[in-house]
Amino acid sequence: GQFHCNEYDDLRSRWLKQTIESFIPDPLIDLITVSKLDGRKLGDLHPELYDKILVDAPCSNDRSWLFSSDSQQATLRLIQRKELSSLQFQLLRSAIKALRPGGSLVYSTCTLSKAENSDVINLILNSCSNIVPVDIREMAKAVSQEFTFLSGTQQHELMVLPEKGRTWGPMYVAKLKKM
Repeated sequence: GQFHCNEYDDLRSRWLKQTIESFIPDPLIDLITVSKLDGRKLGDLHPELYDKILVDAPCSNDRSWLFSSDSQQATLRLIQRKELSSLQFQLLRSAIKALRPGGSLVYSTCTLSKAENSDVINLILNSCSNIVPVDIREMAKAVSQEFTFLSGTQQHELMVLPEKGRTWGPMYVAKLKKM
């Protein structure tokens, strides 16, 4: 198969290429393409091409300031939250266009923001009749010894809570399928 990674930001794109080159063995490296396209246009450029898509969406990145005392950075992040959900929705709509029928899509952020997480997913589910949620509760059970999950989420979403002394969280994940 083929593996296509897309990162619009120059710095993150270079980091992605370096990471791939350091972890993927030479015989497999030719199966991976890295592009720097605007993700909002990917669906129009590659309609119904992909079997599986991960949208690791730009988000307000709570971890970067959750355990810090930088109040200016925290204020900036709160202002950004108001704009990010629109971008995230556009990225998801594009990904859905790029996903073949029967394909699956995972949406991921590193924020606690309901507006950037479940609200975006619910907007997609309410506006795209060909998209259905996928139950991922079994996955949560498999990793429940490592992660602390927020209770009360829907069957198609998980929220890993941040913990001091641990290197992960927050992490939101939702899984959808195109019919």
